[in-house]
Amino acid sequence: MTKWVLKCTVCGEERIFEAGFNLSLFGGKLYLYCRKCKANREHLILGCADETEGCPVAGVDVID
Repeated sequence: MTKWVLKCTVCGEERIFEAGFNLSLFGGKLYLYCRKCKANREHLILGCADETEGCPVAGVDVID
């Protein structure tokens, strides 16, 4: 699991989001529920929370 830093584009609140996949493949934006806005909002993907372990850089794996 990788911890990512996300920022709500409406209220500006930052949060940590754990995902088992590479969020950088989503083009820098992701829709999630914002606890402060109390609605689904667009969030910017700012990067990995823990820079020491590194962000995933692999591309999409496709199983035929």
